[in-house]
Amino acid sequence: MIFSKPAFIRRRGRITKAQLGALGRLDQFLMDPAVDAKAAFNRRAPTALEIGFGMGHALVHFAGCHPEWNCIGVDVYRPGIGSLVLQCEGQNVRNVRIVEADAVSVLERLEDNSIELMMVFFPDPWPKKRHHKRRLITGTFGQLATRKLKVGGRMRLATDWVPYAETILEAFKDNPKLQGGVSERWPLRPETKFEERARRLRRHVQDFCYTKVG
Repeated sequence: MIFSKPAFIRRRGRITKAQLGALGRLDQFLMDPAVDAKAAFNRRAPTALEIGFGMGHALVHFAGCHPEWNCIGVDVYRPGIGSLVLQCEGQNVRNVRIVEADAVSVLERLEDNSIELMMVFFPDPWPKKRHHKRRLITGTFGQLATRKLKVGGRMRLATDWVPYAETILEAFKDNPKLQGGVSERWPLRPETKFEERARRLRRHVQDFCYTKVG
């Protein structure tokens, strides 16, 4: 299979000793996206997918609240991956698997109509115009993500960058299989230090919710 050109730029960041140690235990959390969730989790259950989970707070919170769900996180940020492993271990959350790869290539490999919930919280806005081509959310991404959602499945997004909020609305407005748009804050999305910083800077945080209708 030929995958799309990677849409991510691997971020550098300081990694703590604990996070580095957690990466040494990553194998037990890793998932091959070519394998269906039933095989990866050894059970049939609703599946949630978070793209770009950052430090992992939202994913581990959702997984802890819903142990009956299979929860998959996709990211390439190694300090964040280590953080997610530490949180899963510390909170005894066992229904999380991690894919360390480019989000678009992962979506291409996942089975169609297999995801009940997709989450994309605070994707990099790439504010400079010359970098807009690096943005994750586009009409093409929306079409690909829609194929992976089950009918009735939901996509939840959030951003604190107004121009990116406009990009999200534009990307999904002509998708006949999605209904939704701007929404109230989702109670299951925990407030992270990054969101707290956005609020201190008086940047408006906007949530979105779309449902696949056919």
